[in-house]
Amino acid sequence: MLNPEEIYIDFASKISFLEFIQDEFRPANIAVKDLQKEIDVLLNKKHWNINELSDFIKNNPKSFIIFEAIFQLLRFTNAQLVHFVFDVTKLNSINIESIYEYMILNLKHDNEFRKRYLNLLKPKLSYEELIERVDGLDKKYLIATFKIAVSEYIGKISKNFNALEKRIAKSEFEDFSIRFSNYLLNNLKLNEKLATINVEKFLQNKRIPIDTKSLHGNYTKIKVTKILEKNGYVNIDSLPNKKDIKILNHDVGNQLPSQSGMKFYCMEKYVEGVIKPKDNKPKKFDLIIFSNNKPKYLFELNFYSTEGTKIGINQNEYIDLNSFIKENFSQFKFFWITDGNYWLTSVGKARFLNMLNYFDEILNINIFNERIDSFS
Repeated sequence: MLNPEEIYIDFASKISFLEFIQDEFRPANIAVKDLQKEIDVLLNKKHWNINELSDFIKNNPKSFIIFEAIFQLLRFTNAQLVHFVFDVTKLNSINIESIYEYMILNLKHDNEFRKRYLNLLKPKLSYEELIERVDGLDKKYLIATFKIAVSEYIGKISKNFNALEKRIAKSEFEDFSIRFSNYLLNNLKLNEKLATINVEKFLQNKRIPIDTKSLHGNYTKIKVTKILEKNGYVNIDSLPNKKDIKILNHDVGNQLPSQSGMKFYCMEKYVEGVIKPKDNKPKKFDLIIFSNNKPKYLFELNFYSTEGTKIGINQNEYIDLNSFIKENFSQFKFFWITDGNYWLTSVGKARFLNMLNYFDEILNINIFNERIDSFS
């Protein structure tokens, strides 16, 4: 029988490093044809001053989308949007009357903002009713509500450009174009940027990186799935999904068509009665392998290239889960398939050796591959 050090050496010798077998970027899908008029102007004019740029933005609100795409990975932050859309100097003023007047201006001329503000005060309250009663209301309360509405409004326009487009075009809010132009030219160095790129080609070819956490999370799943399929296992996810079955019975013969004689598995499903002991919520398993129409082998799959708090959270959850399953369900066996070069670090090794006190064995992708016949 191997001692803990020997078990670790075997595990470490079979560790996998991340292979870039997944798409790392997705197309930005910018509607270039809809922006052609604005793009043509930016292709022909590479140097702007504040007045020229603010006039261009005010008269061509959709240009905002182009500038956002040039300078931001996805979109401007909410903090940036607040600065562009509202006069932050007025919002931050200690002069209540000044903020109050600014609030009235926004209520009067921006319908989307007005709707959100009124709903915060009182659902179904009309603008006319507010104006009639406004002198009798506490101004501090109105201003506090104004600031809350600003945050809600920004959340809205960050996901839907239509409301912002209408605001940009209004003469009452031409200060937006001025602030935005100043930010583009002075903070983001727009002129220098335009001198180095072809705007149209940039927008056509822009790609957005996919979250690296999802890349790591999917890697083990992809590799394990390939091992299963290579060894004759069939994925039956479509069967429970068609019937909207999320929780599997201890015998799925009464839930799903018979799979007699087949080796099969499914992904991302719950098993009746198996919960996370810490919060008593149902536990969804990354992978379930069946034996005689019964879910038998329950797996969690992870991949760690670097240290992070998630590892400790997962470890504690899986220790509790493994103990719970052993105590309550003799028909199930829980396994943790974890991989990645984190486990080659001194911290990773110490964690692994400690976990041997709680798990009969810990698998990585290559060990799972070696042990595949034991799950038949």
